[in-house]
Amino acid sequence: MLQTEFDWDDFLMPYKQAVEELSLKFTLLRDEYISRGEYSPIHYISKRVKSVNSIMEKMHTKGFSYDEIAYKMADICGVRLVTQFEEDIELLVKLIATRSDMKILETKDYFKSPKPSGYKSVHLIIEYDVNTIRGVESIIGEIQLRTLAMDFWATIEHSLNYKYKDDMPHELKDRLVAAAETVHALDHEMGTIRDEIADAQRLFTRKSEVINAIIESLNTLGKQGKKDAVKKYFKNFSEFKDSDNTLQLVLMSKEIEREIEEYNENESKEKEY
Repeated sequence: MLQTEFDWDDFLMPYKQAVEELSLKFTLLRDEYISRGEYSPIHYISKRVKSVNSIMEKMHTKGFSYDEIAYKMADICGVRLVTQFEEDIELLVKLIATRSDMKILETKDYFKSPKPSGYKSVHLIIEYDVNTIRGVESIIGEIQLRTLAMDFWATIEHSLNYKYKDDMPHELKDRLVAAAETVHALDHEMGTIRDEIADAQRLFTRKSEVINAIIESLNTLGKQGKKDAVKKYFKNFSEFKDSDNTLQLVLMSKEIEREIEEYNENESKEKEY
């Protein structure tokens, strides 16, 4: 098939749809953890679909034909799940394996067998069904799982490989390998205090939610014309928001909510009469 006959927009459309759906699903998964007050193994999510130039370069390197790329090129589209700790990656792999909306075809574990560059990650090659106007289309995509530290390292390595076109000076390669070892040591050390960090983040998230609720409630009181009450609560709020007394903030939030409810109930009774 000639390049001029190949409709790239049509070919890439289901891949673009797939990364949008996958990104949304993993975002909702992360939000579910947070809404339940639990630690989320997903820190952040990124997505991408290869450019036509990148696909054609790989086709040339691997010797793929246009008819082969859909099933021989597994990384046309991908979603990256970045975690805070290595332990989170193992948890996410198990979780993804239990899902009915995607199927793991292959697992590439670069933690067990790191690349010579020092790169560590887990790549899941998945099959994912996309509902299009032509019906269901099964595409092959990739889910990458990395820690924050390794994602930073990999971003730098990718930029350097792009600059040197895979002909990086040996000295620079050696320094990257040494940097990767430092990253792995950092990941390991942070993993030893994972539970402490997770607890601290849960407390911080809970406190932030309560503070936002109080600010919103104070605005509501102000709209109700209860200026004296706003001043009273704001004074107490200023004293507690920078302290570790989250319980006091929770009690204050509930007290303000009750005052707002009483106002609304009185307004409803007056309208009835």
